[in-house]
This record gives sequence, structure tokens and C-alpha cells, in this order.
Amino acid sequence: MNKIPPFQLRNPNYLIQQIGQRIRTHRKARGWTQAELAERSGLSLSTLKLLEREGKGSLQRLAQVAVILNLDGELRELFASTPAYSSIAEVERATRRP
Repeated sequence: MNKIPPFQLRNPNYLIQQIGQRIRTHRKARGWTQAELAERSGLSLSTLKLLEREGKGSLQRLAQVAVILNLDGELRELFASTPAYSSIAEVERATRRP
């Protein structure tokens, strides 16, 4: 069995398109139009359309939309800091199974 994900799933362009589609899904789940989400998030309608359609936009704009859609927790978790280890031995202890 092949455990390596297909390249398409690891392609940055595919990833940003998927993010745009998920934004659209969350917007529609709230019953909002693109114009409503654009206004609530402080983006222009054309910028929101581009973000949804192609996933293109800045991290700032993505964060604005995530906050309005109440998805900012997922962004925080994605970029949460990992514990710092002072030695290899500490890493091994942390990853060792009981």
C-alpha cells in the first residue's frame, strides 16, 4: 500500500484552492452572500471572490475572513508553537511511548 500522499494533495496551489473552497463552504453554511462576508471582513468583493475561487490573497486577508467565520482557532492551532527541547535526550524522553 502506498503511504505517500499523491503529489496533487501536497501541491501548494492545490492547497490554497482547497482553502478557498472551504471558506466558501463556511460562508454558505452561514447563509451569507459573498458581498455580506466581504463587508463583514472589510475586504472588497473582488478580493473575496479571488480568495474563494483561487485561494489567492494575503495571509492578512485570510486571517480577516477566518476571524469573521469564527475559524481563527484553527489558524492559531496550525501555527501553535511547539515545545522547545534543550537536548536530544529530552526529545527522546518526550517521544518515547510508555
